[in-house]
Amino acid sequence: MEQGQGQGQGQVQGQGQGRLALGKGKGTQGQQQGLLTLGVLLLLLVPAQTKGYSQQELLTWLQRSNFGYQVLQQAHNETVLSPSIDKNDVLCVAQVRLLLQAAETKSLPALKLLDAWGKFPHGLLYGHFSDMGNYDACLKLPEQMQQGSITQSKYCLAHIQFESLLPQAMETLSVQIGTCIPATCRATLLNRWLGEYLKELFEDAEAMPQTAMVVEENCSLEQSEPLTGLDWFAIALLVIIVLVVLLGTMCDYTQAVNNKLLLAFSLRQNLRSLMQTTSRVAGSHVIPCLHGIRCLTIIWIIYGHDNMFMLLSPNVNNYEVVAWAQTPYSMILQSGTTSVDTFFLLSGTLLVMATLRELERQSGKLNIPLMYLHRIVRLTPVLAVAVLFFMTLFPRLDNGPLWQQFTGSSQLCSDTWWATILYVQNYAAAGRMCLGHSWYLAVDMQLFLLSPLLLWPLWRWRRRAAGGILLLIVLLFACVFCIVMFNDLQVFNRNGNLGEDSPQMRMIYYTTHARATPWLIGLLFGYFLHNEKGRRRQLPWWLVLLLWLVSITLMCLVIWIVYPFTQPNAEAITPLAGAFYICCSRIVWSVGLCWLIWACHSGLGGVINTLLSWSFWQPISKLSYCLYIWHLLIETINTARIRTSQHFSNYDAILRFWSDFGITILVAMFMFLFVETPFVRLEMQLLSSLRDRQKSPAAPQAPNAATSTVNLSVITAPSSVSQQNLVEA
Repeated sequence: MEQGQGQGQGQVQGQGQGRLALGKGKGTQGQQQGLLTLGVLLLLLVPAQTKGYSQQELLTWLQRSNFGYQVLQQAHNETVLSPSIDKNDVLCVAQVRLLLQAAETKSLPALKLLDAWGKFPHGLLYGHFSDMGNYDACLKLPEQMQQGSITQSKYCLAHIQFESLLPQAMETLSVQIGTCIPATCRATLLNRWLGEYLKELFEDAEAMPQTAMVVEENCSLEQSEPLTGLDWFAIALLVIIVLVVLLGTMCDYTQAVNNKLLLAFSLRQNLRSLMQTTSRVAGSHVIPCLHGIRCLTIIWIIYGHDNMFMLLSPNVNNYEVVAWAQTPYSMILQSGTTSVDTFFLLSGTLLVMATLRELERQSGKLNIPLMYLHRIVRLTPVLAVAVLFFMTLFPRLDNGPLWQQFTGSSQLCSDTWWATILYVQNYAAAGRMCLGHSWYLAVDMQLFLLSPLLLWPLWRWRRRAAGGILLLIVLLFACVFCIVMFNDLQVFNRNGNLGEDSPQMRMIYYTTHARATPWLIGLLFGYFLHNEKGRRRQLPWWLVLLLWLVSITLMCLVIWIVYPFTQPNAEAITPLAGAFYICCSRIVWSVGLCWLIWACHSGLGGVINTLLSWSFWQPISKLSYCLYIWHLLIETINTARIRTSQHFSNYDAILRFWSDFGITILVAMFMFLFVETPFVRLEMQLLSSLRDRQKSPAAPQAPNAATSTVNLSVITAPSSVSQQNLVEA
């Protein structure tokens, strides 16, 4: 110990006089480090001896380097007598000139307004094409400026088109620059000033863009439009729903009122129904693995749409996005349209199994009107609330530079809401749908309405009807094949299809005749499962392994078979190859999925069946319909409200997915507990009461618990016939 202290003293004494003696030995080592840290902090707090630039020089730099200051100089060229200037633009020109005069005197309020402008983005050669400026700073004028000549400002997002620097990546690129002008200025006047400035900058008359760089739809003011009557109706409806649910919940807890119609809205009972899971299979018709398949499919859809929105958003690395689209991982998302075929397969499978059981119990009788009523009550309330919310309150939730660009589709609802509620939007409002992703509901509902034409013959004539369905699949195959060939459609675009309207979308994406094949295969598969009666076949292990390999290979082939066409030097896929791909992929995917379901249901799934049948999936599976309806609205809001460019990568996309998925889960739970389940229970109660009255029309008797009493804690769907589509099996 003494030797160590001597060494410590020797080290301290050996240092220069400019150093601090921080103590001795090991016992004071922590104190030495603390004093050293304090000394460093004190040095950092001491102001630098060299003199920095003055405030006046900073103002000069803000003035001369400002893009908006340079563009608005074109206002000096405007004269009141000029034929190119409108009378309404006189006030705008005068205010801009006053703004420029204030900026030349280095007035801080004027420079704040100009400072909100964007500029040519840094990292342009890296793919950064957007500088949106400062949206909030533009719309919030300084108090001094409000007391002057400019009382309100307006933000506009300009789009300047250039030929791409990398033609192999993209043909053209659009540079987005945020602008801030007085509210009295129109977009057309700003567009002219931008064109004149670019003409001087490039010193080439032909370089002046021919298209409008600024349109009024991309401009916004800091003002809220008054609520319309429809807006107040939407607010009142949501308030009434919440109040009824709260009242039903209080009555359920206190047992004060024994009104079954009111108890159908009990949050306590509905939440118990949501969280209830079954660990054992109660009957052969229940297929537990469908819960996992349904959940993984909806996760795939939400994750794919999240990536789509990230690609549509301003990114700082767009050229890296092009490289990302050429990776094998990106094919999981580029082939994401296949995920919807899974829902069509499950819909057809569960529908035919439930209907055949009903026909056997009723000796061939099927109450078709009641079957339709169940489906309408099951789907329409949630869809109607989403449509009403999207066309009223949705555009008022937030704002931002991209808000009008991403939320403008809500204006389509005023013209096409009726088509969505009637489930005909995929034909009647193609390209103008109120909720773009609701095309799936239209296709599924139309197939459901036509299903009795196939279900009853399937029960009556069995194999002959199954052969007819198989022939129908072949005919639809030929129909879609001819549509692609005769119209010379490109079914796969290496640049991606990010939701834009196109002939391909209208003809082969969301039309019923083009998407019915997986649903028909589901009918045949459900018919096969119904005839199996839950018996488990014993197959040789080598045959099981071979079938698993074939199934997985086929499903992977569907996802990655077009991967070679994403490479830079690859030729575009021909219409012939595209026709075979679009027609065969839907059949191959469905057949591979049928084996997966049958193997899991027959005890041949192993660890895959254990994962897919996990009880954890069941609550999410019950929410899957609400998740599908509302997830795109959540993603649209979170994208439209961004104010700066972002970085795109797989990890960033995963982070974005978890945030959107978490919020969507909360919204879906609200819709499930407050809208979906209460209306289903309400329908059951009304039908049960009507059935009791028909049984005893003359002399009403006391309710029989064995026949008429409904246990709200175990009811999850109106009847077996309607338990398909996106709900639990």
